[in-house]
Amino acid sequence: MYFLSKAFTYLILPPGGFILLFFIALFFIKKYRKFFLFCAFSFYLLSNNYIANMLLSPLENPYNKPLSFCKDVDGVVVLGGGKTKGANNLPLSADAFKRAIYGLMIAKKEKLPLIFTGGGLDKRYSESQAFIETMDELSSSFGIKLDKKKIFLESKSLNTYQNAKYTRKIFEKMGIKKPIVYLVTSAYHMKRAIIIFKKFDFKVIPAATDFKIDHRKYNFYDFLPQMGAFRKSYIALHEYFGIFYINIIKI
Repeated sequence: MYFLSKAFTYLILPPGGFILLFFIALFFIKKYRKFFLFCAFSFYLLSNNYIANMLLSPLENPYNKPLSFCKDVDGVVVLGGGKTKGANNLPLSADAFKRAIYGLMIAKKEKLPLIFTGGGLDKRYSESQAFIETMDELSSSFGIKLDKKKIFLESKSLNTYQNAKYTRKIFEKMGIKKPIVYLVTSAYHMKRAIIIFKKFDFKVIPAATDFKIDHRKYNFYDFLPQMGAFRKSYIALHEYFGIFYINIIKI
């Protein structure tokens, strides 16, 4: 009974419900049958875990390994990944929270300065501010001592290109012309981030976190349409388009 109810839920809720509507439309609107079939097929492919993981694998897998610690590193750069204004606690998004925690772990272990870079469209409440609030909560709750003299905030950037641009200026103020950094971001975003940071003369040591692929055996449910899988496909396609765009405009 549980098996049937769970499968039924996947088929009725979006995106499964949309796929069913497209199939129903095939029988009633013959003029656009090919279009509806294409939409149904596309939605199904992008919303099952097998295809979503296949799209993410080239982005994540190269960075799914232990971090190689190096000497002469100048700092840890953590890329912002969203915030939730008005949240009662922990206002960083899930992706940004993992990045921030992993960045702090590296900075503490290696005794390095940490640069958190992230602004957002809302100038009154930046990702950097959400980062500080989140860290203050963790500090007060768990007794974690943060050396704020070694934490630098960049709150103007709106994208990865500006993350690199404004972070470079922070290092220039430190007197460092060609920074060597541990770059902390989500694994799916690392490839594009490295390309951009290298264009600003950073030497990058990838420190990926926030992995989306669950490396386990597939089951029946993985081949049913799911919103979580659809989001993973969206993330992967967004990164591929971003990398393509960088190569086309030659930033």
